[in-house]
Amino acid sequence: MLTKLEKDNLYHLIVAVIGDDATVKIYRHDFNDNTVDIVEDMLSADSKCNSNMRKLIVDLSSSGSLATKGWLKKLLKFNSKVIKKINLKGYGCQVAVKSRWRAAIVNSTI
Repeated sequence: MLTKLEKDNLYHLIVAVIGDDATVKIYRHDFNDNTVDIVEDMLSADSKCNSNMRKLIVDLSSSGSLATKGWLKKLLKFNSKVIKKINLKGYGCQVAVKSRWRAAIVNSTI
């Protein structure tokens, strides 16, 4: 059983990853241990998505052969070490994570 503070903190963590969602907000008072497990899985998926995006950018920036007609090479003037420091929190990952985990979070409260 989660306390009110734990439920509120869990809700704020969910919002930080998937953004505001009216349905999740309605069910936040019913969050439970199952919800915590689902959010842990969601955070792992979000982290993996962002890591994969970072790897893609690093791979593209270090491979001149992928820079068709030179546009990508000109755009990516940073070296790989600088790009590795970028903390990607891409919209694509947010959408993918939200579409996959929103329903699971809501269903965990029922």
